[in-house]
Amino acid sequence: MAETAITTLVIEPDHHGHHLQSASWVVRAASRWGPVVLLTNREARGSAEFATFLADAEAEGRVEVREVFDSILPPTAQVAEQMGRVCRDADPAQPVGVVIHMDGDQALKRWWYLAPRHLRGLAVRPRVTFMLTRYPARARLLDRPSQRLRVSKSVLAVVARLTRALDRVTGFAGRDDTARGWIVRRAVDPAFSTAHSRDAAALRRKHGLPLDRRLVGVFGVLTARRNAPMILEGMERAGLDAELLIAGKVHDDMRGWLDGLSPQQAARLRVRDAFLDDDELDELVAAVDVVPLALTNNGPSGIMGKAEAAGVPVVTAGSVVRAAEVTALRAGVACALDPDALGRAMADVLAGRVRVETGREDPWEAVDRYVAVLLEIGPDGRPPVLRRLAGGR
Repeated sequence: MAETAITTLVIEPDHHGHHLQSASWVVRAASRWGPVVLLTNREARGSAEFATFLADAEAEGRVEVREVFDSILPPTAQVAEQMGRVCRDADPAQPVGVVIHMDGDQALKRWWYLAPRHLRGLAVRPRVTFMLTRYPARARLLDRPSQRLRVSKSVLAVVARLTRALDRVTGFAGRDDTARGWIVRRAVDPAFSTAHSRDAAALRRKHGLPLDRRLVGVFGVLTARRNAPMILEGMERAGLDAELLIAGKVHDDMRGWLDGLSPQQAARLRVRDAFLDDDELDELVAAVDVVPLALTNNGPSGIMGKAEAAGVPVVTAGSVVRAAEVTALRAGVACALDPDALGRAMADVLAGRVRVETGREDPWEAVDRYVAVLLEIGPDGRPPVLRRLAGGR
């Protein structure tokens, strides 16, 4: 008897940053049981991010990439229509069994009434999952903005399930979070890095970084929300004998600050203004002495996960989720979001007063657990739709 197969439809309109890395992890798992189709925007295939994360998978036939969206935030009606088209046109021997929207926060607002008509009448109705990247898994009781987000997204998720537009909703959780989640299923953001701090000296030589200086690292998509000026001010107030490495694509709202630095401040900075492929980013994170995260979004951080996987201490401010994570995992220290507190915390790390116990786990195990939640992979390595179509075998 032929092996039962299903098609997995991955929707990720945004190719920037490391959106496509998460998509590539889903492709890696889902291609084991059938074809994978990725719907993205018309500029994705020509981007450095696509070359880094998905070009090999496309070349090897593990994913079919369809550039159907005109922007990274397409109208929800267009997303629903494209989903329905893929489902209707799929090979009946390999029907679409799983649909996962990798960044469903915006679409969730209208999905509940736009999507159902595109799902009606299908011979095989797929399991539809939305991943919410901006859902606060934890929030203080008096944190009204975060509580409003939690309530509004939870209500929309329930309504979408009642109209059969959605089957489940997932959201990022801190790496210490073992809760399942009632309405929004928690998916632990993987601690993933291809490099480790034990090789810091060799990595510094490879990337032209000093061996005799302490390095503080700010990485990722470099916008004003990274609060690099606050971090540099904290270093100055604490009198740290260290340099600040800023690595990643610098956006205009941060470039003005860099251009306005005094000669003395500029001498303490090392700037790598470019998109960093995954290996280079991991190696630079693993090469520094501390990674401060002065971010006001109340959720886990991919850069924090890379630092933890590499065994590099983290200083986090601005998030109760990251504060709980850094404390539970002994990954560094949490502090208030101000220059003095950041400076003191970084000084404690550089002086060896903070014990770090991260960097011991196989990063691919963390990725597998994350993807298992997104795709509902059971102990038999298959999603529920595949088990159903195979008659429970």
